[in-house]
Amino acid sequence: MASLVVKSDICTGCMNCQVVCALKRSGLHDPEAAAIRVNLHLFSGNHNHTYCRQCEFPRCKEVCPVDAIYKNQTSGGWQINENICVGCGECIKACDFGAMFKSRQSVIPFKCDLCQGTPACVEACNFDVITFEG
Repeated sequence: MASLVVKSDICTGCMNCQVVCALKRSGLHDPEAAAIRVNLHLFSGNHNHTYCRQCEFPRCKEVCPVDAIYKNQTSGGWQINENICVGCGECIKACDFGAMFKSRQSVIPFKCDLCQGTPACVEACNFDVITFEG
């Protein structure tokens, strides 16, 4: 099963992963556009991450009333068919990891789709915090 592996305990909090994700997804330097979020804990340095775990049996897919969430056979990641999605937000509520997001620009939720099998966050991480298992 394809997924990101994140070792939060060695994260420096540089935010490269979140910035590059937002840029790739939206073309903007907008943290809200990123499908991976770095949750900084400045005083302790114990940062953690919110990201899609690419669940084997995802709750987001299970609750989708129009079956808009499907497995991309190229990347191995779960993806949202924006042409079918009605923007109800049930997937956002159902995600156990809080890894489904909605932007201010669209009613269609988004999540990590593994960048078609070459996650930009992995390439941007200079500290080997994020790796891809495909």
